[in-house]
Amino acid sequence: MVYPTRSIVAELNFDKMTTLAEELNDYAERTASDAQTTRDTITRLDWSGGAKNAAESRAHREHAQLMRVSATFTSLANAITTGHTNLSSLAGDLKLTATAYEANDYSVADNWKVTDSYNYALAESAAAGDDEQLTALETLKATRARIVENATLWMEGVARDFDTADTDIAAAIRGANGVLDQLTPPAAGLSAGGAAKILDNWEDGRGLTQEQMYALAAAGNLTPEQLQALHAGQPVNIPQGQYDFLRTLFRGMDGMSVEEITGLPGTGEQSAAVRNLLANGMQIMSNPSVSTDAGDAGGMAVLPTNVRTLLTEKPAQTAPSAHGSVVRRLGEFDALADLLLAGDDSLRMGTDIDRAFLKQAAEITASLEGDPTRRAFGDVIMTPEETSRFLDKMIGVASPDKAAIHDFVTGSNMDVTCSDGGKFNADSHLDALFGHKWDENATNVNNLFKWVGSDAGNPQNSYYAGTAADTATALGKYLGAESNMSIGGNLGVNSPHLAQTLAGALAPYLGDYAHSFTGSTGIPTYGAGELTAGELKNVFRALDSDPAAAAIINQAGAQWQLAMAYQAGAHDLPQLGVAAGLLADAMRDGMDEEIAHLSETAYKDRVGDYQDKLNAATMLRYVASVSTYGAALNALVPPEVEQRLFGGPPDLDSMTAEERARYASVNVPALTDPQAIRFAYFVGAASTDPSLQDQFPGGFDEKGRPNYEQLIEWDKANGGKWTKWMSEQMSQGFDSNFDLGVGAPDQPGPPPQAGTLPLVPGGKPVG
Repeated sequence: MVYPTRSIVAELNFDKMTTLAEELNDYAERTASDAQTTRDTITRLDWSGGAKNAAESRAHREHAQLMRVSATFTSLANAITTGHTNLSSLAGDLKLTATAYEANDYSVADNWKVTDSYNYALAESAAAGDDEQLTALETLKATRARIVENATLWMEGVARDFDTADTDIAAAIRGANGVLDQLTPPAAGLSAGGAAKILDNWEDGRGLTQEQMYALAAAGNLTPEQLQALHAGQPVNIPQGQYDFLRTLFRGMDGMSVEEITGLPGTGEQSAAVRNLLANGMQIMSNPSVSTDAGDAGGMAVLPTNVRTLLTEKPAQTAPSAHGSVVRRLGEFDALADLLLAGDDSLRMGTDIDRAFLKQAAEITASLEGDPTRRAFGDVIMTPEETSRFLDKMIGVASPDKAAIHDFVTGSNMDVTCSDGGKFNADSHLDALFGHKWDENATNVNNLFKWVGSDAGNPQNSYYAGTAADTATALGKYLGAESNMSIGGNLGVNSPHLAQTLAGALAPYLGDYAHSFTGSTGIPTYGAGELTAGELKNVFRALDSDPAAAAIINQAGAQWQLAMAYQAGAHDLPQLGVAAGLLADAMRDGMDEEIAHLSETAYKDRVGDYQDKLNAATMLRYVASVSTYGAALNALVPPEVEQRLFGGPPDLDSMTAEERARYASVNVPALTDPQAIRFAYFVGAASTDPSLQDQFPGGFDEKGRPNYEQLIEWDKANGGKWTKWMSEQMSQGFDSNFDLGVGAPDQPGPPPQAGTLPLVPGGKPVG
């Protein structure tokens, strides 16, 4: 079909293009006049000195800038004028010609196809018996057929010309608009006075004008380039006018309560847009990374007074009643959370608002020890379910903010969330979150940590990757601390989904925790810090407190060990045995200690129930069951090895009962089977030494890949030749290093000697 169609052309009205072009030319003239006046005013002043020179230099720069704006307005006006001339002429030709053809018994379809609608049947009936008339009629029919063909070609051609002209004019208009966007960004025209007028309108109960909505939109957004800088962890520079606008807006709210502030958008047709932009403005202005050329910066201090006190003062106090702690200003927290959730997620990156919401949510959670039913000032009583939903909403405000979550977990940049010079303690706030009983509907608390795993080594954003690695280090240190095991040991019992989320988030960092970063081929490192043997054991123990979480983290531990053994065999790196041994020991001891703990607490005499749940949850989605060695370890052959080893953990909620039953026999001892480690080492060696296929011909499948079952059968038939060879290979370094890892003390010893590989505190790896 040729575009535009006839029905589209019929609806087109080009009248407003002329008016718009005239207005743009007027803008161009006024801008040029203002530029000239401004420059002349400065340059004709009777003064001298450095200040004069600086002022005149700026006046000339601004004159040149404004003249470019004027020229661009003229260019845009010309593009619209040309568009009006060309498009209206072509559209007029199409409409007039179609009408003319239809007046002469032709039909013109929507796709500009012309057909002959002359009533030949009536004419033939009238000419019956008159050969001369019939011959003339045939001649007419042939002539009109040629007219139909030519008319269709002409109409389609003009329609195509219209489409081409429309495309060219649109490109010219977009180009001129693009230049205007660069020369005059929306935020450039903002000022404190504009914000004051908006406050006046709100105070008088009036809605905002279209110009005021435009101003609010310009103030409540960042450019794509600014957003890119924000999400790269870089400073964000905004125009002074935008900063002054937002500062004036929020200073004008200093006398208002939080409910009054959140009620400013009203309920009319502007309400949703105003809520969004007001929330965005708060996020922008509470971000310390945002600043102006004059040195003004964002942060907690710029927010309205009652918003600031809500976010920094202690949120709960002991109540002199049976209702326990009183959550102060509960309704204000709820109203502010609703407002902020209407904002854009893209602006939630390193804001003091998000840091404070996490801190306050944790402190409210900490006040719920014992009976979680609480009231606010005596008129709001919350059930445990309502409390959980309320806290999850608060956490949801900050859950997209990776930088704020990082700071909350590490304790960095958090003192600003405390009043009266207080100091933030990360561990006590994590105690509150991890010690609370979160139900399965509290999804936002899980979202706080999911990204830590998905951003491990993020190749598209090094800032995300580094932030995730630092957060993983802090989480590992927290869960690994012996002093936190009273909370960690019950983490999965209280909040199974949170434990499962943490297991998936920390799984990619087990290699870093176990000190495997030797620069060796094939072992990915994601930048997390080392853990001691005792800390690593406690991480496993904490995540073993829920069977499904235990399945995730122990599978990951097994996969890391297999990868280390594979790479050790492939590249002669026996020192990787230390890290594998650390993981194996941490997995075994962590599980043993947690089962002992659970047998006395949550599961008591029902430890068998825990083991059944663990077995059912141990679903190796991306590496088959390790109990069937061949299927599991043949998967380690590159290039699939990294994808299969370090993909995401199983999605427990999406698995069918049949899929669960398929792996019901898998358990943690199987995941740490030394025979699996040995075979992984052999698979790695075979990948770089083709002669092994000749040396052990019965142990490879038709594609030349080692096959465990075939290898064992061949080994039995050949006097244990493969077993003997493997013992010699492994004993030369990997096994002894593995034992070093297994025997590493829980707490670090003296630093290693210079020149040794610091893989294990107090131990020196062989090789």
